[in-house]
Amino acid sequence: MRIPRTSGRRTLLGTLLCTLSLVACGPAPEAEPTDNAALGTEKQPVVYGTDNRTDVYAHADATLRARAQQSTVALMNPSDFNATNPNNVTFNASTLRSAYNLCTSERFLDDPTPAFCSGTLIDDDLVLTAGHCITSASACTSTRFVFNFYRTAAGALQTVTTADIFSCQAIVARQQATVGGRNLDFAIVRLDRSATPRFTPAPIRAGNAALPVGTNVTVIGSGSGIPFKIDSGGSVRDARAGTLDYFVGTTDTFGGNSGSGVYENNGYTVAGILVRGETDYKASGSCNVVNTCTETGCRGEDITYVRPAIDEFCAVATSTRLCAGYPPPPTPVTFTFTATNTNSANQNTVNRDVTLAAGQTLKFGTCTVPGASGTGDTYLRLYSGATQVVSNDDACGTLSYASFKATTAGTYQIRAGCYNSGSCSGTVAYTIQ
Repeated sequence: MRIPRTSGRRTLLGTLLCTLSLVACGPAPEAEPTDNAALGTEKQPVVYGTDNRTDVYAHADATLRARAQQSTVALMNPSDFNATNPNNVTFNASTLRSAYNLCTSERFLDDPTPAFCSGTLIDDDLVLTAGHCITSASACTSTRFVFNFYRTAAGALQTVTTADIFSCQAIVARQQATVGGRNLDFAIVRLDRSATPRFTPAPIRAGNAALPVGTNVTVIGSGSGIPFKIDSGGSVRDARAGTLDYFVGTTDTFGGNSGSGVYENNGYTVAGILVRGETDYKASGSCNVVNTCTETGCRGEDITYVRPAIDEFCAVATSTRLCAGYPPPPTPVTFTFTATNTNSANQNTVNRDVTLAAGQTLKFGTCTVPGASGTGDTYLRLYSGATQVVSNDDACGTLSYASFKATTAGTYQIRAGCYNSGSCSGTVAYTIQ
């Protein structure tokens, strides 16, 4: 499915995850609707019980304030801010009230709304966010990661300078798909320079155990695009211990919170990434109000477990902070191709045979694997004899990535082509583990 990343105020509609849900079409990723979007039609988050969102300066916990000030980023377009004065960046965005036609009874009405997603610094130059927030190399190029986007007092924003704004160098690990029966939505991107020691990475939750139902969690990010808010009133409703892909919580989160770090409240380590949930706002006469459910009502908010993202990252890259205990990633093998009129990699493809033992995993792509690249809309397929075992079109926008674990030993064939009848070229990189 081809979902372009639009310029300006981006909208990710419910169709984004229809093909990814485990049973049927579910809620959409958390993303900022355009000012003209029909409110209430996108399935995004909601307030559960009491609205626990708190400005950074007003939150009682010093550790969570530090997580917001030192580890949290807002994802923006370059057009969303004005850096003419490098020592005082300003923001080009509607107020929350104007952007969502909110009633005067609502909170944070005068906050600006420039962010489209959120993220968390997890290493010197690495940011963790949702896969649907950074979908391609071109999306990486056009995204800025803004630190210090929070209020220091009522009506006052922390000064943001150009030293607080980073570009995206590359997508290192990403999934937005159901992989091996697990519905995953994450991305780890490398910044254009180190953010430390100016900022401090947040620690990652150790291990891969499910969060027990009832565990209290905190989310920090730019819900509805506004300056960072801390919500420490959520809890785990469904741990999904059988799949460990995501857990369901009762966080008070909104479009723009996509990619937000979700912390377990015992130690405040990153346990997950906020990705999707209930409807944000609903009509109340001629204006809109926050959609509110009881603590046990509605569907809950989906939060991708952090461990699959770290596993994917450490399979292709190294980090002293993140990858202790992981085996070193294998050196990729590459081959180049140029193709045209391949009928989505069904004819005229460039092929490479690989031998797999039972239990080995092949990872291959024109993106994600180190050394991979592509021009145009690539399409990859993997065959065992005459049987296709896996394929991918757009794991990274127009580029492709797939992973396959062999259940039987044998020779498999990677087939590289292009979407539809178009032309493309690139370098397919692959590893076997």
